[in-house]
Amino acid sequence: ALFAEAVNRAMADFPGEYSIALEDLLTGQRWLHNADRLYHPASTVKVPVALYALEQYRAGKIGWGDLIEYTEADVEPPLTGAFEAAEFGDLYPVQDLVHWALAYSDNVAVNMLGRRLGWGNIERWTETIGGRLTHEDRLPRASALSVLQWWRHLHVLSLEDPERASLIVRPLLAATYRGRITAGLPDGVPHMHKYGSYEGSYHDSAIVYATRPYILVVLTEGAPLEEADAAIARLSAEIYRVMTASHSTPLVPVWS
Repeated sequence: ALFAEAVNRAMADFPGEYSIALEDLLTGQRWLHNADRLYHPASTVKVPVALYALEQYRAGKIGWGDLIEYTEADVEPPLTGAFEAAEFGDLYPVQDLVHWALAYSDNVAVNMLGRRLGWGNIERWTETIGGRLTHEDRLPRASALSVLQWWRHLHVLSLEDPERASLIVRPLLAATYRGRITAGLPDGVPHMHKYGSYEGSYHDSAIVYATRPYILVVLTEGAPLEEADAAIARLSAEIYRVMTASHSTPLVPVWS
């Protein structure tokens, strides 16, 4: 009931569709709302691309310093950072592309990784971790539950293989965008997040290392940008308050 009330307070007048997935990382319990609905994942898709690159590296199939060629197929304006002045044929290491994709949400970087690793391979791999990424009409699709599974995989990896996991954790912690989930947290609360925006779809997803660490995923569609930004920040604040309240009870899963 605490979580339903928190969501109602944050999202009561939200003019679009929304889905929420929350997991208490101490107990593994979850609270889900509309979490199977498929959305264009926008830049949250950079998380499984980076995770798959890391999986290939851990399996010895690629090197973290392997070079990938920048081609015309990778271009996606606006070009920023290293790609403002890049020329086709320039070579960039996997580690830089992962960093730029996660810390700066660089689209060219993720396009290069996706092309090199194979989008079909990435999609098939996401099924093996229970967080299926799929596509319809050449556009990616994912649910809030899938996005939660991506973060859960990274969380488990950071416990089992912290040195390798840090190759993804560090750039996520360095994310330059501080809106949405970040905006709803008190200053100084350690967390890493990956947000996304694409033609009316505005999302954020995070691991928040509060006294009770948790994963929060919020996917939205059909609301104006400013309203989505504000609603996700409100929800983040409400969930943080409930998760850190001394009287808070363990999550009771609500499947809806």
